[in-house]
Amino acid sequence: MLLRFKIKTGYRIAFLLWLVWSVSSFISPVKASDTMLMFVGEDLEVLSIASRKEESAWSAPAVVNVLTRNEMDQSGVQTLSQALDDLPGFHVETTNRGSIPYLRGIPNSALIFFDTVPIGSGAERENNRIDYETSLVPVKRIEVIRGPGSVLWGPDAFAGVVNAVPFTGKDFSGVETGLTLSSADQGKQAYLRHGADNGNWASFFSLAARHAKEDDTSTNVARFWSGEAVIPSDERVGTSEPDDSHYLELYGNISVSDRLILSAKLSESQKAFSVTDWDQEFIWEEQKSYQSKLFKLEASKNIDVNSGIRFTGYYSDVKLNETILDRDFQQDEYSVFGELIYERAFFSSDALLTVGMSYKEDHFNDILVWDAFYPSFLNFDNDNLFPDFFKRDYENTLVSVFSQYRHKIGNVEVWGGLRNDDHDRFEDKTSFSSGVAWSLSSDFLVKGIYGSGYRTPFTRQLIGIEANRFIGNIPGRPIADTANRLEQIKNMSLQLQYKPNAHNRFALTVFRNDISDHVVGDRYEVGGISLANRQTIDGIELEWKFKASDSLSFFGNVTFLDNSGPDETFLARDLEASLFDDDGNLAEIRYIDFIHSYDTGPNTLLNLSGIWQVTDNIQIIPQVRYFSQRELYYSRENETRTFPGAWLCNLRVSLKDIQSFDIDLFVNNIFNTRYRTFDAASDHHTESISAGISIRYRW
Repeated sequence: MLLRFKIKTGYRIAFLLWLVWSVSSFISPVKASDTMLMFVGEDLEVLSIASRKEESAWSAPAVVNVLTRNEMDQSGVQTLSQALDDLPGFHVETTNRGSIPYLRGIPNSALIFFDTVPIGSGAERENNRIDYETSLVPVKRIEVIRGPGSVLWGPDAFAGVVNAVPFTGKDFSGVETGLTLSSADQGKQAYLRHGADNGNWASFFSLAARHAKEDDTSTNVARFWSGEAVIPSDERVGTSEPDDSHYLELYGNISVSDRLILSAKLSESQKAFSVTDWDQEFIWEEQKSYQSKLFKLEASKNIDVNSGIRFTGYYSDVKLNETILDRDFQQDEYSVFGELIYERAFFSSDALLTVGMSYKEDHFNDILVWDAFYPSFLNFDNDNLFPDFFKRDYENTLVSVFSQYRHKIGNVEVWGGLRNDDHDRFEDKTSFSSGVAWSLSSDFLVKGIYGSGYRTPFTRQLIGIEANRFIGNIPGRPIADTANRLEQIKNMSLQLQYKPNAHNRFALTVFRNDISDHVVGDRYEVGGISLANRQTIDGIELEWKFKASDSLSFFGNVTFLDNSGPDETFLARDLEASLFDDDGNLAEIRYIDFIHSYDTGPNTLLNLSGIWQVTDNIQIIPQVRYFSQRELYYSRENETRTFPGAWLCNLRVSLKDIQSFDIDLFVNNIFNTRYRTFDAASDHHTESISAGISIRYRW
């Protein structure tokens, strides 16, 4: 069976490479003057994910943000999670297992790419890999769409799209090295990046490494597993601290005459952390270790001055080893993808038609699903009960066709798009997008957008009622089988932008998210999955960039959210209340209802920052962040904890071009605000005040 699987996979990869070669064999360079396929201008806010081509963020057919490399360096963000937390509509909850991004009140709802390749898990929405598992060292800008992007990017571009765009040798020339030291977690990280432009071809390479003591909490449970049983309670006790965490990433690409780009990314990481139960009685260590590899090829051909085609193909593989106390659980996900896009301009380039088709295979091996709340079995008086879990293998093949048409008439541009996704395992779906942009003047622009998106089931949802497999056909309360459903969102956004010049911009956006067939997994694996329901989220986003003088600039955004919809209802088995027949066999299962509020995260978000250019070489950059209260439920006792909001303040002093050195001194959480956030099984306090230094050297 294993041999047959490897042969089958080999044929698929061989076919993909043959298709790449077939396309690239007749490609020709894309000329810089062909503005249909390439945005040319002085606007630094350029993005490519709204229309699958580079264009100005100002006029893109979506509500967008672009974070440039210079802005990343100024703010000092070191991860995607930190970068997203600064943007309107986003809140990132920092948990010990990894960051959870909320976009417009929906957790884990954005499709996050590195170079248009998804970096999150297709089986578990919480495995986003947006912390140090994905380095920002090779990234030249981060592009963001707030609103569904399913028409151009397929399922899981649910409430938004994020793309980390890497450098090429055309963007970065020379060598740069850097070192960052921080007191927060004894963190030490270093990087190297090198770029070269040799005319007909260019190359870029980066290497990033980090080592840190991310958690020094003392644990009191050291052992638990003994094969398919558990060890005696008196042998479980032991005191230690979590291991150190480390991260390593290698990225490189080669581009040939702007017509062919071959890239690869290899990474390895280990994140070690402590976990405590809800009552703070037991503390134990867990680890998440990733090994990933990505190989990608892009090719383009300019057919004539008005049309062109592009091909993208990649192979992506992510292996996760999850360690809980003294037992390892391994799982593997890999994808094979190929896409062909045709673009054509009409009416003197006032109209643009984009048509594409894609093929994708996703394979999931040994995906772990708990059928019980694991910490409950740590009770020292319990030597016989064993946590119930199982693993699943499955795959999905997706064939998609999509199109988008844009037409500009005077000061008004309209667009519309359709996509059909033909799934092998899930139900087929058609998503749409539509919109209008009206230039009231050279300074004012109004965008109105209406579209839909879908996201595929996560593993626990996919297996549906099988999660209660030992019940068999025993009568009981029915559980909705959502195994093949795709959660749907319909979004309406209206945005007014004012941009008098390159240094000043103001934008006001109002939106509504209407979610149907909404299902969420119980965070603690007690109630399984929630009953399908419908949620509506309304919101307002205000953002600004204002240059008050040559030496003083201000930036900021504020988001307000309001949710209207039913509570989440989970059904958990109640064996004590279940009925048995005369022979002692289970005859009817009874359920307990656990009811919790829909989780929007904070309903109010605020980000404020500024830059004081003291001299040509010195900048002082303060930042203030606020988020309102959040709720965390505990389904085992139907309990909800409310966490108050928090104000956070960071300060950064940047020294530029000091004999080819850039030096940043930073202090984070100046007010020493230790707010509570989620834990894998409970909650915990965040870090206190910290300080550090970053040094960059170019030659």
